[in-house]
Amino acid sequence: MAESALYTVILVAYFGALMGLGFWFNRRNRSRQEYFLARGDLGPATLGFSYSATQMSGSSYMGAVGTERELGYNFAPAGVSSAAAAWFTYILLGERLRRVAARVRCTTIVDVFQARYPGRAVGMTATSLMLLAFIPLIAAQLKAAGNLFEVLLGMPYLLGLFVFGGIVILYTVIGGMHAVAWTDLIQGSIMIVGFAVLAPVAVGAAGGFAEMHQRYAEFNPGGISFLGEMPALWVVSSFLVWGFFQIGGAPAAVTRFLIPEDRGTLRRALVFSIAFSSFIYIGSTLIAIASGVLLPDLAQTDLALPTLVQLLMHPVFGGILVAAVLGATMSTIDSVLLLASSLVVENLYVPLTGREVSQERGVRLARWTTLAIGAVAMIVAIDPPATILFIVTMSFSLMASAFTFPLLLGMWWPRATRAGGMAGMIGGALTCVVWYVLGYIEHGSFDNWIAGLWPALVGPAVSLACLVVVSLRTPPPPREVQEVFFGEAADFARAIAREQPVAVPEQEEHQ
Repeated sequence: MAESALYTVILVAYFGALMGLGFWFNRRNRSRQEYFLARGDLGPATLGFSYSATQMSGSSYMGAVGTERELGYNFAPAGVSSAAAAWFTYILLGERLRRVAARVRCTTIVDVFQARYPGRAVGMTATSLMLLAFIPLIAAQLKAAGNLFEVLLGMPYLLGLFVFGGIVILYTVIGGMHAVAWTDLIQGSIMIVGFAVLAPVAVGAAGGFAEMHQRYAEFNPGGISFLGEMPALWVVSSFLVWGFFQIGGAPAAVTRFLIPEDRGTLRRALVFSIAFSSFIYIGSTLIAIASGVLLPDLAQTDLALPTLVQLLMHPVFGGILVAAVLGATMSTIDSVLLLASSLVVENLYVPLTGREVSQERGVRLARWTTLAIGAVAMIVAIDPPATILFIVTMSFSLMASAFTFPLLLGMWWPRATRAGGMAGMIGGALTCVVWYVLGYIEHGSFDNWIAGLWPALVGPAVSLACLVVVSLRTPPPPREVQEVFFGEAADFARAIAREQPVAVPEQEEHQ
């Protein structure tokens, strides 16, 4: 059997299994809250893998491997911080966000913003900024899949795009969060298998660990050390941006903290997330360095991984790894797609119409919205600009700038006010956009910035300053907000220690 035909057989079986899973979980979605959140129905392994698979995306395979091939170990701090992102988000947000979400009965992360900073304007602003970032983010993942089909299956880019996009959108539409989280677990397991096979094979083909690094030093002398020709600011920036700023830059992953109903599930999920992410990023670094040695003349860096698969792997293992790459891409697409549709339904349609929506009609509306957003992203992916990692970075930078500190200080600082939260979101987002534009004016490129400072660093800094200054100059939040988010602190701490529920005021669940 021809190599491309064998890949096709493996992928058809894989996609068929995913569709079957979507239909299986279809019957569990009796309400739009179950469709969007599946609260309390997911265990620690499913949550942990789903968080990390959503955070990592297809860029971890296609874009990041290609970028690290060019930059060498200069790019490693970004990988290390991405693996450590779970520490930042779980520890600083996880338990507090889980308990607050239970109190105000949130369906989306915007519900948390709107409860902390009451007012329709806050919800609309947060929703609009997220949707603005999500469409190009989904398009970037679809581009990664289209490129993979093109290289490994000889399929035209557009055909691969519509085949892959149609499948992932369809099983998300059918199965909702149950299908998304369980497919993330399956796909995460396949990712581990794929990298566990490819990494040692690639290192061996490059001559072994020592010789591979000697040859890579000839290919890229400045990339053999962590600093090399890159300034120390680059290393620090990479660690902060891809680690700490995942708090605001990856809302689809952070949404997982709204799902568990007890602290123990969340703590065990952290263990799965750390183990999974660490293994993947170590493997991707080895594969990237080996690709520089084995593919020194590769013209398009985004294709380093699939080209290496085609060069080194038996078609059976190659098919498994192709499924792993597609799994990473699917994990981000389905999660972001589901969050985007939940924002449209829960935070735009329901508040703006002011009408109650029956559960049956709510689920139907959620599915049609998911389908429509997926279709728009596919249209954008037909001719997307720039490289995969660059598109992901711009979307991430916008969300990190707008949401990191309004979310973090909203959970930990009682004095943060609605006006401060709005100023933080708008100030951070505008600064991020302006910084990209100024970089383009000076350097003629969106990936070169003023003074070498990433927009994902400058935007959050301005957001923090705006939030603090405006909050201190405006009246404190209403007492009911203080009670929900910070009230009865002693009982709250004791309940956490005993893993018991806290008696707190609840807001009425919006229908």
